[in-house]
Amino acid sequence: MIYLVRQAETDWNLFRRANGVTDTFLNQTGIAQAKLQAENLRNVNFDACFCSPQTRARQTCEIIYQGPIAFDDRLVEINCGEFEGKEETAETMKLVWQAFMTGDKGTVSFKDFMKRSCDFCDMITEHHKCKNVLIVTHAANIRVIDYYFNGKPRDYDFMRRTVIKTADCSRSKINKWLNCKKVVPRCPRKLVLI
Repeated sequence: MIYLVRQAETDWNLFRRANGVTDTFLNQTGIAQAKLQAENLRNVNFDACFCSPQTRARQTCEIIYQGPIAFDDRLVEINCGEFEGKEETAETMKLVWQAFMTGDKGTVSFKDFMKRSCDFCDMITEHHKCKNVLIVTHAANIRVIDYYFNGKPRDYDFMRRTVIKTADCSRSKINKWLNCKKVVPRCPRKLVLI
């Protein structure tokens, strides 16, 4: 079973600021969310744990999981370039996505982001099949990982702001900034999202 956990809340999440590779820290709400998630997952015996090396993900993971953590650069959030820290308005997000398509304005291209995310999924499929794996990362990464294992939904629109929904791993309500969902690996498929 794969458990995907989105990093807990930062002030940039709270104030809807584009937060790609800028290193931000959990706020008090985020710390409380991570503690709640630790309680929700306390009875799960993980065989492996992977985490983005970014501080907000690392903080979340270290609260949730006390065992060895493999920090993997492939789990770093997508680089928002010159849009880092800007308010996530509809107009700004449209410009961000236009930049992602080509890698302009200091962003990473979405194609490159997808490749590294899918490379990570290939590794999980090859080396951690039928194991309990905890992955702590960021929203865009979680969406790509989820689509890799479960397929792309029919109403797919990557530009639309979505909330990673809480799944059955917890009876408690998890805040939208800290979400865990169980993903049962199926036959892996390469994604074509654009």
